[in-house]
Amino acid sequence: MSDVTGAATDPDLSVAYRALERRREEVIAERDRINAELKKLDAALEALQALAENVPSAAETNGREAGIPAAEATPAAKARAKAPPEPAAGAPKAADRKVRIIEFLLENPRQWFTSSEIALRTENGELTGTQRNAVSETLRRLLRRGAVQRDEKSRPVRYRAVSSALRELLLTAE
Repeated sequence: MSDVTGAATDPDLSVAYRALERRREEVIAERDRINAELKKLDAALEALQALAENVPSAAETNGREAGIPAAEATPAAKARAKAPPEPAAGAPKAADRKVRIIEFLLENPRQWFTSSEIALRTENGELTGTQRNAVSETLRRLLRRGAVQRDEKSRPVRYRAVSSALRELLLTAE
């Protein structure tokens, strides 16, 4: 601290300054460690995505699905394996809606939207009151988790994405 022109020679200030410098160095080291971890995670994610892209082509061998014994490789078994699973009552629709809303908000992170605008853009077909209410409830839940911001000064109330929180929710949903 004595390098600073006009600096006080008080030893307490000098000690505090050195402590701040040490803390700054610790924070920088921690930031560098986190960045290194993020690079490792990005590399792992890219590797997993590459594996996921290769799985369908590698899974089919001689017209059979992987994991299905040869005795079960009948046309009916293949049709059952390729058919999408039937949705349970209500839960997948709610999860799909939440994911659609999160993806929409992440595509437009700096814009403010009303719940009706979000519902129009995320719901399929004619918009019903039930769908509009479900979107509003999803937005309220996201607000409680800190994943969206709410502008109550304007009417109607508008919502905007908190990108980092939404990405985290989207990753945990998968």
